[in-house]
Amino acid sequence: MVPEKSRTMAKIKFFGLDRMYSNLKAELLDAIDVVYTSGNALDGENTRKFEKSIASRCNRQYAVAVNSCTQALEFACRYNTRIDNQSNSGNVAIPAISFPATYNAAKVATRDVVIYDVDKEGLLDLYKLTTKEDNITTILYVNLYGNIIDYNKLKVLTEFFDKKMYVIEDAAQSFGASYNGIPSGKLGDVSCLSFDPTKNLPNFGSGGMLLCDTIDEANAFRDWRNNGKENHFMHIGTNSRMSEADCAQMLVKLKYFDLWQERRKQIAEYYSEQLSEVVRIPHVEPGVVHAWHKYVIHVADRHKLQHRLADKGIETRIHYDKSLTQLDSAFELFNEHKTPNALSFVQTCLSLPIYPELSDSEVEYIADQINRHYYSL
Repeated sequence: MVPEKSRTMAKIKFFGLDRMYSNLKAELLDAIDVVYTSGNALDGENTRKFEKSIASRCNRQYAVAVNSCTQALEFACRYNTRIDNQSNSGNVAIPAISFPATYNAAKVATRDVVIYDVDKEGLLDLYKLTTKEDNITTILYVNLYGNIIDYNKLKVLTEFFDKKMYVIEDAAQSFGASYNGIPSGKLGDVSCLSFDPTKNLPNFGSGGMLLCDTIDEANAFRDWRNNGKENHFMHIGTNSRMSEADCAQMLVKLKYFDLWQERRKQIAEYYSEQLSEVVRIPHVEPGVVHAWHKYVIHVADRHKLQHRLADKGIETRIHYDKSLTQLDSAFELFNEHKTPNALSFVQTCLSLPIYPELSDSEVEYIADQINRHYYSL
């Protein structure tokens, strides 16, 4: 672990949300003031505009804003259970590397989960899937760090070998990415977004969204997010909505999103250019536009490098220090030795700061300190 003193003295923070707020403060406060002055705090015009804007960007027919991406994933898994017309009719396949919300959402939706190994980029290894043997009826894949799975291979697997397969895109980290021109948010039967404060399009609170193309799905999600109110309380649901103030702020931020993404790309390209000789840098397949939610390198001496960077005022993070097969809530169900790539991945990954508000000099300083660490050994 990095010493507490070093972490608190960080000159370059891992996240730049404070800088974002400083840059947009006047616009954000104006947007909030309009909402609060109207007296309409929930389910208003800002929510509808935000949903339509995101749906349009992702080439989707419908978007449904909810409290979090975790809730969105739960609803997506629940919907597939409902259309199967029986509880636990099939299992959900997920990758071994993800935030625990991916696993938790499927379990909360009363689905049995099968965890599969990943490739070198931490993406679900499609060659390891055994859909027939494991009774997989849902694939919940993750666009880790903003990278995207080989979607064509996934389509062959789901459409050719098993047409009943339901695909959920966990796009919590990949808004702004694309695969062969198809935006993330469109790469599945249902896609789930996150607006957590750590994401590329961040809320100052929580927030998520479901994206789909059928009115039945959209109506179900709207019903469940509001305790069944949309359908006269015929179905059970929960309270899972974004506020009007949140959606008004997100509309402001959305105006700057493309500029932010271009800046993330510039930083990622600089890191890759400067660091490729000393660390394993991220690999992006042809046809994929990476969202660069995270820039993750792999090093054998992670502990030493993280300490050095902390001493030099650079805050880094580890995403993630355990695979899902190593979670206390799941370890009894899974053999972690069946996911060797995932176990290796979590031992060497290290996330560097990457956000639009970083200055050129800060980015250069981070790369320089990493190079100095290895060239001085």
